[in-house]
Amino acid sequence: MPIPNLYWSVYKNLEKEFLKLSDYIYFSDDQLGTYSVFIADLIVRCSVEIEALSKELYGMLGGNMLPVDPQGNARYLYFDTDCLALLEQKWVLSKKQIVVSAANFYFADEKNRILTPLHKAHKRGTSGSKWKQAYQDVKHDRRNKLKKASIENLLHALGALYILNLYYGNEKIDIGRVYLNDLNFDNRVGSEIFSAHYCQATELKMKLNMNDSCINSPLENELEKSIYVIKYDDASFREIYKNYCLDNKITNERFSKSTEISKFLTENPEYAGKSINEICLAAGGKELLDYVVCMQHTMQDKGTRLEAILNKHMGIYPELLPIEDAITKCQTTFYLRHKP
Repeated sequence: MPIPNLYWSVYKNLEKEFLKLSDYIYFSDDQLGTYSVFIADLIVRCSVEIEALSKELYGMLGGNMLPVDPQGNARYLYFDTDCLALLEQKWVLSKKQIVVSAANFYFADEKNRILTPLHKAHKRGTSGSKWKQAYQDVKHDRRNKLKKASIENLLHALGALYILNLYYGNEKIDIGRVYLNDLNFDNRVGSEIFSAHYCQATELKMKLNMNDSCINSPLENELEKSIYVIKYDDASFREIYKNYCLDNKITNERFSKSTEISKFLTENPEYAGKSINEICLAAGGKELLDYVVCMQHTMQDKGTRLEAILNKHMGIYPELLPIEDAITKCQTTFYLRHKP
């Protein structure tokens, strides 16, 4: 059950005030340096929320809430080098991308539209992110550092708060049935300014031992950038697997009883270790393959559902071990694909 997000209403109020600002300032690439006392206030408020949220997430991940210095004396818990550093270690937040998708924000340059607002946020001083430096500057020396209170720094601070809110909300989003459904995923997830980057793990290579290695297209860099992963829900994944095993059993029975295949293997012993697909194609072409390979149970499944889960780098699918009577030396191979 998702944790009630007490911070989301505050985020939405900050977002509303930022959107109101766009009624008076044309948000474009050449306006990102525009600064004001009002923007400074929004940056400080965003950053205070980021501090509080990062500490809660840190505690949820089992972080040490009573840190000590090298001499063993109690010290303050730091939201960046303590809390955001642990979140970075667990969730690689520095690479998580969001897109500025508000209709009245006119950023033509890709680097101003595609943001990684938590990049270097776990570091301190001049090594840290620019929005965090701006927060410290306008908090401690607003008169002399007001230029740091820019639209660009506010955009990145609000984006960082948006990402942390999504992870704190811990929401699993049901997209719906695959059968007769357009399966749209609204990756704004409640925001009127940002959209969360996501990747899809819905193209599977079916095997008798299923886990994340069966995702046919390696996610790699896309996974690092993604806040959400679209996948089959676990119940559907298990049903897909069960149907594959049932079909695989029938396929193997047809294969072993085929006199045409038996004759071919006798005459071509070099094919003995190859897959059912390869042997059928070589022995009788597509017609024989279509006869031998059964997809009866797979094609009848109309209840398969997709969901979007938060990317916490903890695995996407459960491991499923072979059904005992489906284990054979020869396996039929097919791919399950769906792209919403």
